[in-house]
This record gives sequence, structure tokens and C-alpha cells, in this order.
Amino acid sequence: FYSMLQCEDGHWAADYGGPHFLMPGLVIAWYVMGKPTNFLNEQQIKLLIKYITSHQQSDGGWGTHIESPSTMFGSTLMYVALRLLGRPADDPACVKGCEFLKEHGGALYTSSWSKFYLCLLGCMDWKGHNSVPPEMWLLPNWFPFHPGRMWCHARMVYLPMGYLYGNRFVYPQAESDPLIQELRQELYCQDYSKIDWIPTRHWVASTDNYSPIPWVMKTLQNLLARYENWSIFAPLRDYVRQKGLQFSLEYIRAEDLQTNYIDIGPVNKVLNLISHFHATGGDLKDPRIVNHLMRIPDYLWVAEDG
Repeated sequence: FYSMLQCEDGHWAADYGGPHFLMPGLVIAWYVMGKPTNFLNEQQIKLLIKYITSHQQSDGGWGTHIESPSTMFGSTLMYVALRLLGRPADDPACVKGCEFLKEHGGALYTSSWSKFYLCLLGCMDWKGHNSVPPEMWLLPNWFPFHPGRMWCHARMVYLPMGYLYGNRFVYPQAESDPLIQELRQELYCQDYSKIDWIPTRHWVASTDNYSPIPWVMKTLQNLLARYENWSIFAPLRDYVRQKGLQFSLEYIRAEDLQTNYIDIGPVNKVLNLISHFHATGGDLKDPRIVNHLMRIPDYLWVAEDG
């Protein structure tokens, strides 16, 4: 029985499925890197579209996972992935998805990880996202807010998020890409160019607000926003940020090598990949990029739903 299940290279695969915030990250990484065919091929794209449309709910949205009621987190990411994979705005699934987003206030009310991906794609200004300072890694290990004190998955996702936030990475072709311009209008209930981003950092839809952010956390995030934007902090911030970015990139490389480019999970896998894409100046032939792309198939699973 077990020999029948074993894959050709010797390992036993299993379905790492359910959450709807995993696959869209892969699609966004593929898109911002220029849609390389050795990342996703035509047949894989068709199956990804089938998966997204198979799990769209009757109200037009998608849940945070396959058994969840529709949320802005799941709906925003799945809608964006569907559009990036080639479905037009007037496709029935896209029409229903867009209506759900607009009925719930638009993407300004999605949750933080979704906002992060929108910032990478160029569909949200970084001012609309709370600070993810990479220099937190420079704190003493005993410090209560040191990222190393987080749960393993949380800290390994924070790592590339800090690197990408610290560099304010945005899809290089965002301003000239017609699809990105279309998404900027489809995702929001107001004109994209007129959005006042800073107040939206704490906004979240009631469908997603399972654990409301306490005032202490909001206060700390507001203090970090001032740290990011006030010129008085610029000399200190610029100095420690460069050191934080250097530490983060070295740690990312270590994680990749220790796991043979699979990483701890699918979220930091694609964020590590985008980090290397930035660090190498978009060189798809760089060994770090090549090694990452070789392990993408390990995360792809074919089932009856796509």
C-alpha cells in the first residue's frame, strides 16, 4: 500500500490544502516575476483557475479556508489570483467576486496578509499597511518583541515580510500594467488615486474581525507609523534599517539552504522567493531563483477540485 503511494523521487506526498491564503501568494509571486513558464505552465494555470472557481461560494466570495463562510481575506486574494491567471473582469465568477468585495467596503477592509500581497502587487499603497520593521531582528534575544520569540511559522513569515516592507518592494511594472490599473478600480469603492491610506491601516471587515485588535496594539502600531514617517527618526531609522535588511536576507538564505528551498511552509516560500527576486535585481537565472523554482512542484497538488 505505501509503495503505491510513494512518489518517483522517494517521498510521500500529501494534500496541504484548505486555506485560501496559500495559493494566491504563489500566483502573485509568479505574476510580479514576469510570469515565467518554468514557474507555472499553461496546464497548471487551468487547474488553478478550476480550483478557485470550484470554491467560490453562492454569495460570490471565498472563505479564509474551504469550510469558512466568505471573508474579505479569502475573497480579496482569490479574486486577485483569478484575475492574474487570465480571467477577464466580465467573467461570471469575477463579476460575482467583485460584487462581494464592493458590498463589504472593498479591499480597504481586508486583513493584513492580504493587504501585504496587494502592496507587493502595486494594488495598495504601502502607507495602508502597518509597519513590519526588519530591524526588530537586531534587538536582544531576551526582548519581549524580538521576532525570534514568535511561533515558528509566524517568525519565518515575518522575516521576508520585513525584508520586503523595509525595501517597499512593488511589482516593477505596476504603473504600466493595464491589469494592475484595472484591479485598482475593481478592488475599491472609491477612486484609487484619492484614497487616504494612512487611516485605513486598522480597518478590517466585521466578517474577518474574529479577534479585535486591542488598543495597546493599535497604539504601538501608531507609534511605529510615526517612526516610519517622521523625518526626526530618519538618521536612526536609515542606519538600523540597512543592518536589519542585511540580517534578514542572510537569514532568508540560511532558511532556504537548511530546507533545500522548500522552507517552513508555502507562505514564506513565496515571500522568500520574491525577496531573492528583489535582491538579485530580477535575475531569473540566479541560482537562488532557479533553486526556488525547482521546488515549486513540491507544493502543487492535483485533486478533483483542481
